[in-house]
Amino acid sequence: MKLRIGLDIDDTILHWFPEYLKRFGEPKNEFEITRHVQRDLRKDRQFWLNLQPKHRPNFPVTLYCTKRVCNKDWSKQWIENHDYPIAPVYQIVTQSKNKAHVVKGKIDVFIDDSISNFKAMNLAGVPCLLMDCEHNRSWGPIGRVYSLNEDEIKDAYDLFMLTIFPNFQNLL
Repeated sequence: MKLRIGLDIDDTILHWFPEYLKRFGEPKNEFEITRHVQRDLRKDRQFWLNLQPKHRPNFPVTLYCTKRVCNKDWSKQWIENHDYPIAPVYQIVTQSKNKAHVVKGKIDVFIDDSISNFKAMNLAGVPCLLMDCEHNRSWGPIGRVYSLNEDEIKDAYDLFMLTIFPNFQNLL
C-alpha cells in the first residue's frame, strides 16, 4: 500500500529552531517563543525564506500542514525555491488548534516534530509519527522516525498501527 503522507514544515523539512536561537537566544518558555514569533518574525519575509533545508522526502508529499503565522505564500515559495515536492499547504494560525481537523481523511499518516501535535493528532484519530529532534527526545522511541525516507516511514507506520495507535490514549 502506498501511503498518503502529510508533513509539518518547521523542524521537520527545514531548520527553524536553530535560526530562532541565533536571533533571540535560548527562550525561557513557550510564551517567549510565541511572543517573538508574533511580534518580530511574523512579517519578516527574509527570515522565513532563508531557513535551511533539514530533511528531504523521497516520495510525493500529499500535503503540508503548519501552525506558522507568517504569510502562507512564503511557505509555498520556500518549498518551491528548495525543490521540495509541490503539494497543498494548510496553515493554522493558532497554536491551540489541532491539525487533525484539517488533515483527517486526506492522509494516512502525518510527520511532525512537536510532541503536543503528535499527541493531539493521534488522540484525534489521525496517525502521526514523531520526527526525531533534540527538543522531543523526552518522548522516547515510540512512533519516531529519523528521516523522510518512504521505507522508514512505512515500517514505522506499520509497527505503530499494529502496536501503539489502537491504544494511544492509554499511554498518556
